[in-house]
Amino acid sequence: MFNKIAPLAIVIAGCMWGSVGLFVRYLESHGLSSIAIVETRMLGAFIIALIGVLIFRRDALKIKLKDCWYFIGTGIVSMLLFNYLYNQTVSLVTLSLAATLLCTAPIFVLLMSAILFREKMTSIKLMAVTLAVIGCVLVSGLFENAIAFSLAGILLGMAASFGYALYSIFTRFAMNKGYDSLTINVYSFLFASLGGAIFTDFGSITLALKESPVYFGSFLLLHAVIASVAPYLLFTWGMKYVDTGRASILSSCEPVAATLFGLFIYQEVPTLFAIIGILLVLGAITLLNLPRKQAVLVQSQQYHEQ
Repeated sequence: MFNKIAPLAIVIAGCMWGSVGLFVRYLESHGLSSIAIVETRMLGAFIIALIGVLIFRRDALKIKLKDCWYFIGTGIVSMLLFNYLYNQTVSLVTLSLAATLLCTAPIFVLLMSAILFREKMTSIKLMAVTLAVIGCVLVSGLFENAIAFSLAGILLGMAASFGYALYSIFTRFAMNKGYDSLTINVYSFLFASLGGAIFTDFGSITLALKESPVYFGSFLLLHAVIASVAPYLLFTWGMKYVDTGRASILSSCEPVAATLFGLFIYQEVPTLFAIIGILLVLGAITLLNLPRKQAVLVQSQQYHEQ
């Protein structure tokens, strides 16, 4: 049963991550810097997750000291570093190019999973990742906007994509050691918030809270729950039943969700290219969720066509 639900959980996680832009727009309008936005998200997520674990699953807090590097990896190397590098990329290249560079993450995950975890590089996975990457490129609007090329921006964008991919890899290491999704997420949020606190100016956050403690505080809470706690829990739980490479491709619906949020909330009508891109990403997700017999049939048909 869980094997059937897990892919849906990962897709929902990707859609929730696609809502991040909605929160960022609001928080930026209140004077918060990109690192401050990330810090409020990670710190809030840690507090919420910690309270939940203390109430329902105190045993989930037990870890071995030698295993801390898994959570430093998911928290600082992936969550925090990825967000910082991505924000720096956006300052050097266009949003479309930055988004496109980030869409290479499933490729990194597939390659690393094949090397580190001996996961099979099937033709279905290769087809799906190809469809997902092409779809994300089209959704990003790369072919419709002027592109500001910058070698530093491209290198930072690829580094951000690699950092994004590393969450899946470090999570798989932790799971293979027997840690469950609650443990992984609590400690990931802890290390991400500790790392972010070093670079964050809390003055702007305090000022915004003083001006509107209830409304702004509630918004920060929603930001932490919808953009971090819920999606990371769903994604990490889903990885118990879905291999690493497939999970990364399934979560690539994030830019699709962001486009749809833009349509329904800001009336940002997608272009024809974006619509085709959305259909390609949905096609990739559908392909990965075909019953095994149908997937084998698709592979067989491709082989005969060749």
